[in-house]
Amino acid sequence: MKRFAKLAHRLIYDNKLLMIVSLAVSVVVWLFVTILLSPTDIITLRDVPVEIEMENSVPAQLNLQVFGQKDYTVDVEITGKRYVIGSLTSDSKAVKVVAQTQYVDAAGKYRLTLKATKARETDEFEIVSLSEDAIEVFFDNYVERDFTLVVDLDAPNGVAKDGYITSEPVLSEKMINVSGPATEVNSIKTVEARVKLDKPLTQTKTFDAEIVALNENGGMAHYLTFNKDNSVVSLTVPIYLVTEKPTTVEFKNAPLRYHETPLHYTISPTSLKAGIQNMEDEDDLDELTVAIINFASLKPGVNTFEIPADSLSGVKVITDIQTILVTVDVPECTTATRKLPESGIVFANAPEGYEVASLIKGIDEVTLVGPADSVSAVSVQDITATVDLTDADPDAGEQTFAAEVVLKDSSDCWVYGSYSVTVQKK
Repeated sequence: MKRFAKLAHRLIYDNKLLMIVSLAVSVVVWLFVTILLSPTDIITLRDVPVEIEMENSVPAQLNLQVFGQKDYTVDVEITGKRYVIGSLTSDSKAVKVVAQTQYVDAAGKYRLTLKATKARETDEFEIVSLSEDAIEVFFDNYVERDFTLVVDLDAPNGVAKDGYITSEPVLSEKMINVSGPATEVNSIKTVEARVKLDKPLTQTKTFDAEIVALNENGGMAHYLTFNKDNSVVSLTVPIYLVTEKPTTVEFKNAPLRYHETPLHYTISPTSLKAGIQNMEDEDDLDELTVAIINFASLKPGVNTFEIPADSLSGVKVITDIQTILVTVDVPECTTATRKLPESGIVFANAPEGYEVASLIKGIDEVTLVGPADSVSAVSVQDITATVDLTDADPDAGEQTFAAEVVLKDSSDCWVYGSYSVTVQKK
């Protein structure tokens, strides 16, 4: 008794010891209240992901896939001791929500029942409710088809501004691969590349097109992927400034003499009314070049060339003609031939691993054109043929290549015609 009384006296009058004992009692009481007497609470777990049950499922065995929306979430209410669920308010992984697919046995839209369970069986809470008890999911078989793209250019105020004209828009791809649910893909009648112009154009412009697949009723098909990766299809709208200019030609590979004294030529028609691409002002162009004539295509006498009017690059001819006629007069010239030896043939730009073993077919005769005295003075040492092997196929044994034959150190002669050689690869 005396020992107890002494201990009690010490406990009452020793402030430090009294503080320690009080703290210990408080902790014990707090734990008792929190764990054993803690009130039950209800909280909501926001945006819990929904897993669509596909592995070893009925739709998977029928080769059905999910199309359209695939990422679903729901809110889940749970109940439990406050001290347990209080830490779960931001843990959307505490609950697993599965959309059940056992009744999906054909293509179509299904309302899948949601089932929620605790992700960890040891968690001490109960699931009260879900914000949604089911989700709508579209199932179908996957197919792919190729379609021809149709241009849909919407220009309520016109495509080209006054004084300009346009031509057929140009697509970066003529065909497009469409993949997705069989029901939707098989319903497609046309696939359009759509571009809308806010105002008429004065320059050629390229747009990113909107790709739209339409069914027979004009409605849009859904859940589709274009070109598998939804890569951009561009639409170029050509714009030409309308003008009328005299016609002219240019010469290529002309010997020095003919730079100083050009050959006489005629063009019919002598002028053309046309749209010129990438030209902002009529004064930017004095003459309209209708052909670039290589001297290798010119022989003695009158040379005639027919140029299709629709073949001019960057030019849209408005004048009502189909063909432009060009005649070039090569006077006071003759022709001669030379046999080009193998030593006169040079190979260039061979790809790695490609090496010429032998020349199967060389150039037997090279035709020269020029004044008689100049032509007679040309020797085979003045002629070189260069063969570009850039496009050689390393796996092919025997191949034929174009040869560029040139004449060195002559001011008034040139090589006429086109040539080729055939080689054997090592």
